[in-house]
Amino acid sequence: MKPTLLSISAASLLLLSACTPEPQERTGESIYYQSCFSCHERGHGGAPIRGNMEQWQVRLDKGEEAMMTSMIEGYKGMPPKGACFDCSEADLQMALDFMLLPKE
Repeated sequence: MKPTLLSISAASLLLLSACTPEPQERTGESIYYQSCFSCHERGHGGAPIRGNMEQWQVRLDKGEEAMMTSMIEGYKGMPPKGACFDCSEADLQMALDFMLLPKE
């Protein structure tokens, strides 16, 4: 490889790495739109719809521990962690809290 081509390649890599956006702060809303939206916005596969407390109440009646277990392990058609594989329990809790808020 010629030195000029090597220099151009190295400079290109440096420029690309500088263009990487800063990671955004995770919120319940951002997690929801990243991983939960496709099912919980319209109730696909029987998923409780975001903000519909009547649908969520049956699950809430089972207790917080049961809810977290279902979220972590998956439930019926929902994959483990709702497919947010890098989510911590705190992240999942934030997503749940967002799904329980009434829609505006």
